[in-house]
Amino acid sequence: MLYVETGSTSPYFNLAAEEYLTTQFKEEICMLWRNSSSIIVGRNQNTMAEIDYDFVTANDIPVVRRMSGGGAVFHDLNNLNFTYIVNGGEFGDYVGFTSELREYIKTLGIETTLSGRNDILAGGRKFSGNAQYKYHDRLMHHGTIMINADISHLVAALKPDETKIASKGIKSVKSRVANLAEFADTDVLTFMNGFEEYIKRNPDVKDYKLTDTDIAEIEKSVKEKYSTFEWNFGYSPKYTFRKKARFEKGGLEVFLEISDGKIKGCELYGDFFSSHGTEELLKSLINTNHEKSAAEKAIGAVWYENILGGISLDQFLSCLF
Repeated sequence: MLYVETGSTSPYFNLAAEEYLTTQFKEEICMLWRNSSSIIVGRNQNTMAEIDYDFVTANDIPVVRRMSGGGAVFHDLNNLNFTYIVNGGEFGDYVGFTSELREYIKTLGIETTLSGRNDILAGGRKFSGNAQYKYHDRLMHHGTIMINADISHLVAALKPDETKIASKGIKSVKSRVANLAEFADTDVLTFMNGFEEYIKRNPDVKDYKLTDTDIAEIEKSVKEKYSTFEWNFGYSPKYTFRKKARFEKGGLEVFLEISDGKIKGCELYGDFFSSHGTEELLKSLINTNHEKSAAEKAIGAVWYENILGGISLDQFLSCLF
């Protein structure tokens, strides 16, 4: 087995590296890695239905889709991630793939339990979520390990307004979470170094450094896939979006139909005054990506003062997300 360190805390790079090492290597692989603050959504989820869009955009938190299924998770530098990539392996074997981690945690004096499909608990609270992805005869298993993550950001970032979105995507199962630092005197780097040593007690585990060719291929995948709107948002199932707001110049209620991440239908209601109607405004949004920068650019082409009776462009934009 190869032990790989990506040398990166970019969620785009690390998730692209996982796919690259799964699909392009024949050797079995183990990785320990960290991401800067980010939300990682499952392959089959509706991204917009999993996040608080306003909080995420205000705090410049990347949202990235991974290859495996399961629910959305929050990463930051005080959360450690682990990955095993093996030849063969039984899809759904969470007991086997989490055993080494649980054995190491036991050496710290912490008893753990495996709960439900894929969660690991300490003191009855979740500190690790796990997921898997099968590629031909290779199986990738990865999971989170919350050491001292910012739980306030986790809660805020993964708290969508469910009155806005009707989604057919797979929803996350919310559960009470905990940091391992609550149960033992440790921090993320101490834990990471200790777990690495524990893994490498096996003499068959050998260090592998990514080559320039490896890095170039991973960065290509970042550019073409993992950093794109099409993968992270557009891959979502169809959904409808509704938002209602009241401003000094009148109230607005917006209904959107979203497919492949693009606005396919738009309806606008309210008690605002519009002398020229809203047809051109709504038409400008059709086939636009459901993201703020794209919507602002599209609307800007037809926007004029008092198009919505004094409601501003920023106020209207706030009703689209």
